[in-house]
Amino acid sequence: MPLIHLSPRVSYIPGGVNAGVIRGDGDAVVLVDTGVNDTAGKKAIKAVREELGGEVVAILTTHAHADHFGANAAVVKRTGARVYAPEFDEAVLRYPLLQPATLYGGADPLDTLRGGFLLAHASPVDEVIRPGPLSVAGVPVEVVSLAGHSINQVGYLVDGVFFCADVVLPAAVLDKYKIPYLFSVTDHLAALDTARAVPCQAAVPGHGPHVANLGQLVALNRALMDAVLARLLELAAGPATAEAILAGVLASFGAPVTDAPSFYLLQPTVLACLSHLHRTGKVSQTIADGRSWWTTTP
Repeated sequence: MPLIHLSPRVSYIPGGVNAGVIRGDGDAVVLVDTGVNDTAGKKAIKAVREELGGEVVAILTTHAHADHFGANAAVVKRTGARVYAPEFDEAVLRYPLLQPATLYGGADPLDTLRGGFLLAHASPVDEVIRPGPLSVAGVPVEVVSLAGHSINQVGYLVDGVFFCADVVLPAAVLDKYKIPYLFSVTDHLAALDTARAVPCQAAVPGHGPHVANLGQLVALNRALMDAVLARLLELAAGPATAEAILAGVLASFGAPVTDAPSFYLLQPTVLACLSHLHRTGKVSQTIADGRSWWTTTP
């Protein structure tokens, strides 16, 4: 698939997951994420070699979800690329079983949670990164904290182009899945404000086409979370158990929960919403009769 060029130095390969392409010194090329599987990685290498006459020397990973780093191992095997990843998330790259295990409450995950979408091949990590300036292949990069969708997701600002990972999702994805997976709602809401304020000439989300300005996407994603949180407060007026609140939210938004992966992606999201509401003093939580009960505060 042809590269989409956004600046003399920066392009991306559109797909189910967009892969950023950054031209470094000489024929060196840096990827931002690699995609879900070996096929995506091979396509990225082919595009870099045939369209740029370059070679992949590094991978900047935005976050530790299998659809974004699932091809890391294949790319490293074929190119020897060094892998950069943010703190915390880097542990999941090295030990990918942590992703489905975390979704499953920290227990040995169901076999149905061990497919390629949730369980990637292990990726090496050569450098753990933190927000701030970074130089890769002679290119200055600004690492931007966008934690929330994952425990420590980051974006990368290069040559006026902002690779903003999954801090925002396009309307088509939200229409399909209704509610996005979030590790921390508190952090995600802050990350939306951060992303909106990043000065750039183009922004490339992890999914969907690039945009000149993130304002509309940020507003769309923020409005959805505001609606989800408002519905949770209504459901917790009971009081109600977390299980009842989860079922009510899924029904209210028509979330297409038909299998274990879709259920266990949204269960922690609802729990993250409850944590945010508890942290902000809008709900209280008690344990009684072997259950966790949630109640809106006066």
